[in-house]
Amino acid sequence: MTKAQYLSWFDEVAGPTESIFRLVPPDKLDWKLTGESFSLGQQLRHMPGALAFFVKVINNEEWPAKSLREIMVANRSHPSSTVEEAVASLGRATAAFKNAVDALSEEKFHNEMLDTPQKGRVYYWRYCAFALEHHIHHLMELHLNLKVLGVKVNTKTLYVG
Repeated sequence: MTKAQYLSWFDEVAGPTESIFRLVPPDKLDWKLTGESFSLGQQLRHMPGALAFFVKVINNEEWPAKSLREIMVANRSHPSSTVEEAVASLGRATAAFKNAVDALSEEKFHNEMLDTPQKGRVYYWRYCAFALEHHIHHLMELHLNLKVLGVKVNTKTLYVG
């Protein structure tokens, strides 16, 4: 997969995120599926925040958390976002992520490795795939939470928006 193909795939998968964010009822931002789950507002904050975190790793900047354990502990106390805050943050984080990937040479994307807090030492292409996998997991989590709340969502909502 070329870098351009990856970015096209990213757009296809992440594309419905904003429209799903907009389906979150403003009066349900504190709702959680379980006591250990993210609230809907925390999910809205986490997804763009994770993309911003991935940018720091790809750009070899200092990480906000040094290990997977630190990430998991920090996730437990994630602040919440409103829908509008999350949509704005998603736009910025998505653009920054795509710019970080686009700035990698094709050679670096395919053949060079980087150190990551989540996966250890991996190829750039693999870390970019992991970033999209992470996004997909949380997008599906949000989709199912909305379904539990009775919001009209279906497979088309998840894949097309």
